Amino acid sequence: MRRCCCCDVRTGTIILGCLNLISSIAIMIPLFAFLADSDIPGLNFIKENQKHIEMVLEDVLREHSWTSQNYNEIMDNYRQWWPTVALIFASIMAISATASVMLVLGVRCQIRCLMIPFLVMSMLDIIFAGAGGIIIVVALFYSSLIPGIVSAIVYIIIAILSLFFWAVVLAAYKIIGSEEYEYSPAPTKGPEYYPSAPQQFDMGEYSRDYSNHRNHHYT
Repeated sequence: MRRCCCCDVRTGTIILGCLNLISSIAIMIPLFAFLADSDIPGLNFIKENQKHIEMVLEDVLREHSWTSQNYNEIMDNYRQWWPTVALIFASIMAISATASVMLVLGVRCQIRCLMIPFLVMSMLDIIFAGAGGIIIVVALFYSSLIPGIVSAIVYIIIAILSLFFWAVVLAAYKIIGSEEYEYSPAPTKGPEYYPSAPQQFDMGEYSRDYSNHRNHHYT
């Protein structure tokens, strides 16, 4: 793969990294605002709409036959574990934002090792989101046919796009690796010039000087 839609895979990778960075920050800000119990108007809209969210969730659970009997227990567990879940999601978004910054720097600076965290995290996201998506689609099919069909179509589209974007980043990783400069402190090849004939040195004059020196020494 050399092209991503209408641009080079490296340009496409930078665009994907920037989009992932923006989306991670957009999700991370309200989560951290909720965890910090911020009072800034409009920033902590999770806390401001928490009662409404709980009412909607409770109505949904009450409507389905497989949750209508124990929806009160589910809501109690939701209220108990929601702060922990918010902390986990906020941490994941922070890691995702960091990986996005490293991805953009890796492409711009031609250092492909900086791209590895994004590749690993994206593959983990695809695996876990794919497994969770299958459970949601099956549950929606069980509750109603139309929502199940719609969710299955959306799930397939998202899965294809996620795999395609991951393949684009992987292609950029391979291209940068093939163009990366490898420094070698020692030459790997021998000298390009070799004498065409063996070198000869005249030892006669040295022999005569050495003989004269010995005779003079003994005399």
